[in-house]
Amino acid sequence: MVNFFVSAVSVITALIGAITTLLASLHTTHHENYGDKFKTLQQERDNLAEDYENERKRRIEIEEKYEKLKKKLENTK
Repeated sequence: MVNFFVSAVSVITALIGAITTLLASLHTTHHENYGDKFKTLQQERDNLAEDYENERKRRIEIEEKYEKLKKKLENTK
């Protein structure tokens, strides 16, 4: 009688293990497409670099105008 219960518990345990293994192998996790995210981040980086260069050029132009006006003002004194 004890052997029957031990065998039954062993069979049930093996059955539960098989079912969980089956469910684990069938379960697919949701992986986001990292390639698209990477491309988006690269595009944002490129846009920021372009904006920085545009602002830098604009700042240099303004500094040059400022220097010209400063010299002009000094010459009028």
